[in-house]
Amino acid sequence: MRHQLGLDLPERRIGLSAHDFAQALGASDVILSRAAKLAGAPTVASRFVQRLAAVAGKQRWDLALAKGARYAALARRLDETQSPLPAKRPAPKPPFEARPRQLSVTEIEDLLRDPYTIYAKRILGLTPLDEIDTAPGAADRGTVIHDSIAAFGKAFPKQLPGDPVQALTEIGERHFKPLAEFPEVRAFWWPRFLRIAQWFASFEAGRRAGLKNFEVEIGGRIEIPFGKEAFTLTVRADRIECLSDKRYAILDYKTGAPPSEPQVRTGLSPQLTLEAAILRQGGFKHIPAGASVEELLYVRLRGGAEPGEEIPIAFKEGTPDQHADHALAELTKVLAQFADPEKPYYSLLHPMWKNHYGTYDHLARVKEWSLTGGASDDGGDE
Repeated sequence: MRHQLGLDLPERRIGLSAHDFAQALGASDVILSRAAKLAGAPTVASRFVQRLAAVAGKQRWDLALAKGARYAALARRLDETQSPLPAKRPAPKPPFEARPRQLSVTEIEDLLRDPYTIYAKRILGLTPLDEIDTAPGAADRGTVIHDSIAAFGKAFPKQLPGDPVQALTEIGERHFKPLAEFPEVRAFWWPRFLRIAQWFASFEAGRRAGLKNFEVEIGGRIEIPFGKEAFTLTVRADRIECLSDKRYAILDYKTGAPPSEPQVRTGLSPQLTLEAAILRQGGFKHIPAGASVEELLYVRLRGGAEPGEEIPIAFKEGTPDQHADHALAELTKVLAQFADPEKPYYSLLHPMWKNHYGTYDHLARVKEWSLTGGASDDGGDE
């Protein structure tokens, strides 16, 4: 029947297997192995192996077994359990020439909390790519809302329109247009933006009553010593207001949770204090050096049950000017340290959350070295 169907006969396959075995056995080096147990039960060597042992004689067979014991030992090592040593906290030390000469105020927080992020992003030049066809996320929502609020301020710098809510809604429509291909995202975000527009119109009317003028999306920069060279600190401030007494207020819009007063005061979230320092150093166009800052204010825009919220940074001690000067002095010290080629860019030096993993933490192997609590021989746990 197999022959009629054009299939090989069993005898032919057996003959081919025997032929292949005979050919392989004629090689100069041959390893014959068998299972010592099958399903937990000891096995008996095949008659071929027993016959081979009888023909070889005890002396030559024992020598062959001794040679095979080496390979058997190597095979057993594959199944041995070992306790691998976790990697140490990375501490890269790039040369002075490779170290960045410019950072924004938002990147300074990374430099203080997680220097490895600056190493990966600004020195190695590693930029994460978005996944293909990814729906917009929280960062995109923040960008759309920021851009809409900024466009409203630029469109009406002197006087509010007759219907500010309608005007802001029309501006928001233009910025939300790219999200048309994500109807589920727009359906969730757009009602929140409408609530933000209602709240912001009232907020804007109250703020402008005590202002001489204001600017939005204003860029600024100052230079700080960096070894024998200069380091440029840059910023694009969401909003800077000139008050009626010629002092200034610095506002930053947040769609997420803003930093707390202790985080700002201790310097771990220095964005607003460094913006104030740039202002006091004359780093913003049209603002004279030595100007005074009266208020640092976060404006939280959520669009939920509470659409917006003013969160001023009310320092327990000192004035915004004093904290601005202190933040700049501390940053100058930090930059002096990083100008030394022996200063490493540690991973997660002062993390905000113990269980939070950032963009480059997989490269820093955080989940591996953190098993030891971050300790390392070179002081990386400071």
